[in-house]
Amino acid sequence: MLFNQLQGQQKSKQLLMQMVREERVPHAQLFLGSHGSGNLALALGFAQFISCTNKQQDDACGKCLSCVKHLKFTHPDLHFVFPVATTPSVKAKPISKNFLTEWRALLKENAYFSLFDWIKYIGVENKQGFISVEESTHIVKDLSLKPYESETKIMLIWMPEKMNVQAANKLLKIIEEPPHKTLFLLVAESEENMLATVLSRTQLFKVPRYSDAEVTEYLINRGVTEEKAQMISALVEGNINEALKLAEQSQDAEENSLHFVKWMRLCFSALQVKDIDKLVQWSETMAKAGRENQKSFLLYASNVMRDALLKNYGVAAMMKMNVGGQNFTMEKFAPFIHAENCMEIIEELNMAQLHIERNANSKILFLDASFKIARLLHKKLKQTPV
Repeated sequence: MLFNQLQGQQKSKQLLMQMVREERVPHAQLFLGSHGSGNLALALGFAQFISCTNKQQDDACGKCLSCVKHLKFTHPDLHFVFPVATTPSVKAKPISKNFLTEWRALLKENAYFSLFDWIKYIGVENKQGFISVEESTHIVKDLSLKPYESETKIMLIWMPEKMNVQAANKLLKIIEEPPHKTLFLLVAESEENMLATVLSRTQLFKVPRYSDAEVTEYLINRGVTEEKAQMISALVEGNINEALKLAEQSQDAEENSLHFVKWMRLCFSALQVKDIDKLVQWSETMAKAGRENQKSFLLYASNVMRDALLKNYGVAAMMKMNVGGQNFTMEKFAPFIHAENCMEIIEELNMAQLHIERNANSKILFLDASFKIARLLHKKLKQTPV
C-alpha cells in the first residue's frame, strides 16, 4: 500500500520514511492506534516503502517489482498474521494462511476495517477471533527461511491483543532477537490488552486519531455532500471506518434528531405504566431501521448526551450536535445529564452498539436500553456540601 493512498497522517508518514532513510528501523515496532485511525494502512505503507527498490522523496515508487506485489499484498517476504476462527471449511487449528485470499480481498476494499468486520467477512461473526500457538509455530518456521526477493523479511501481526499466552511465549525470543534482516510490525488498538511480555519487546509508534476536518475532507473526496460529511465527522470521533459505514446509510441528522427527541420523551414518562406501550412501539420501529442505521442513531444519541453535559457545565463552545424541534431545546434537556448519570448513560449506549454488531434482538435491546436510561434520567444530582 502506498502512503499516498492513506488519508492524512502526514507527520506519521514523514517520521516512518525518515526512519528508513536513516537506517534506524527498530526490529519490532508497535503501531498503536484506535479503531479507524489507519494504523494498519500505515504499517502496510511502511512495509512497502522499506521494500521499494526505487524510493521517492515522499513515497514508494509504486512501479518496481516489489511495489507491484505489495500493492496486491502478495509479496513473498511480507507475512501476515491475524485473528482467525474455525469455519465450515477450516474445522480445526485455523491459522492465517488458511484465510489469505479473504484477507487480501478485504484489504483491497477497505484497510480501515475492524476486528468484527474481519470476523464477519469470513463468516464467523458469532465467534471470537484469536492467534493460537499453532500460528506461532508457523511464524517461527517462516522466519527461519531466507528472504525470497527483498533484503528484508517482514512479519505483520494485526491485533496482537488476541494472541493467547502460549502463542506469545513461543514468540518472545524471536521478537527480541529476530533473524538477520527480519522486522516485526505489530498493529494494535489497545495497549492495555496486550501481554506485557510482548509489549516490552517492541518500540511504540502511536498513530493519532483523525480530526473532524480530516474525516470531513475524506468523505467529501469520496462523493459525500459537505453537509452530510460534517454531520458524520461529528459522530465518529476520528474513526474513518465508522465514517465510511455511516456514509452508505440514507438516515440523516434530521431523522436521528426526531427519533432522539421522541425517545427521550418516552423515557421520561416510561415509569408510568400507561406509556410503556408507546415505548414498545418505538422499539419496534427502531428494530426495523436496519443495523447500520441503528448504530448511526446510537452514535448520535451518545454525542447528544456529551453535548448536554457540556451545556450543563457551561462549555457550550465545544458542542457539536444540532438537535431540536418539537419544542425540544438543549437548555431544557441538559440539566438532566450530569456527573451522577452521564457516564452510565454513555456506557449503556456503547453496549447497545456492541450488541447490535453482534446481532442481538434489536427490539429487546432498544426496550431494555430505554428502561435503563429512563431510570438514569430520573437520577438526581447530589448536592455538594457548602
